Amino acid sequence: MSNRIVPNTPEPRRRLPLRRCSFRFAGRPESVKDARDWLARKLAFADAPEEITENTLLLLSELATNNVRHAPVGSVGRGDFYIRAFFFHRWLRVEVLDAYKRTPSLYAVTPDTYAEGGRGLLLVNALATRWGRFRSLRGPGMFFELRWQAPELLAPVVPLPRKGR
Repeated sequence: MSNRIVPNTPEPRRRLPLRRCSFRFAGRPESVKDARDWLARKLAFADAPEEITENTLLLLSELATNNVRHAPVGSVGRGDFYIRAFFFHRWLRVEVLDAYKRTPSLYAVTPDTYAEGGRGLLLVNALATRWGRFRSLRGPGMFFELRWQAPELLAPVVPLPRKGR
């Protein structure tokens, strides 16, 4: 038996770092905005830098829009997609998967100067550290990765002098 006194108030919970998250979205054009809003909240929780957040949301918009726009016509759940985000130390990976395991296709297209579309994957190629197709147990999909540098210290860290005896 112990005589230790235990306080009635519990200790405050530590906020654990966000590691990964996923969500399924309907295959409608307005779901792309819902996916961006959902991922923006996750990026804010993970304390991602502002520039990385903006680039991530832009690239997510491109891949999600491609999934919705280029899904087979007349298919069940046309364009439904999953977003999976993985957060690591100074980098993240975002995956867009078709909910019905349809393989994404890549076309080499030179966009017309006056065309309104056709530049999505060019943006992904320009902004992403790495991107491409992948295959997982949930089916094939597209991914992109963004990396960033850690903020520099304002002053060099100098150890405190040791007290002598």
